[in-house]
Amino acid sequence: MTIKQEYRQFLEENLNGLEIKMPLFYNWENGLRFDLQVGDTNTEEYFKEVNKRSTALFKASFSETDRVFIVLYQYKIKRSKIMFSNYAFQQIAEIKKSEVDYSIVSQLYEPDDVWNRAIAKVTIERINYANILKAIANTDFSRDPKINSQVFFMNLDKMLVFNMYDDRGLDIVAKDIETLRPIYTEFNAWILDYDRNVIDQKMKKNKL
Repeated sequence: MTIKQEYRQFLEENLNGLEIKMPLFYNWENGLRFDLQVGDTNTEEYFKEVNKRSTALFKASFSETDRVFIVLYQYKIKRSKIMFSNYAFQQIAEIKKSEVDYSIVSQLYEPDDVWNRAIAKVTIERINYANILKAIANTDFSRDPKINSQVFFMNLDKMLVFNMYDDRGLDIVAKDIETLRPIYTEFNAWILDYDRNVIDQKMKKNKL
């Protein structure tokens, strides 16, 4: 079975065929949305806090031995492609070309849009995820490193998807809402206030 076939099978069997795209929180019933922002974006302290929160939430969502798909999306301009040498894949130890599947996806967000997609299947222990999260936080700023792709981490063992959309925040969705409850409890103070009421109601409704 190819990586792309495994990817589609995982989504069909565990997430009702969910199309992996932003905003995850609004596209799936069991989700959390977190606020990463504290203070002024012109300060180094701002980025330290963004990195601290995103890394802590990632560690709460994955174990070192978890199998994951890393999914990259990049808007296709003419003949542009996602290169094997891109920054995200550089953060995966000893990655092989056979561990990555490339494809083109149409109508992801708009009727006439076209995106390049790359999917890598690895284990968390091989990924320098802190560097990837830091690069995502830097994307809209004159800071390096940065990533010019949308990045999704899909946990095959916990049936969970993690997407840090930029320095402002991140979404975590899961097949089972109980998978999210420990994260919801431990990091409750970081939940985005705009969506807090909806999240709280879902958690109370589904409490065992």
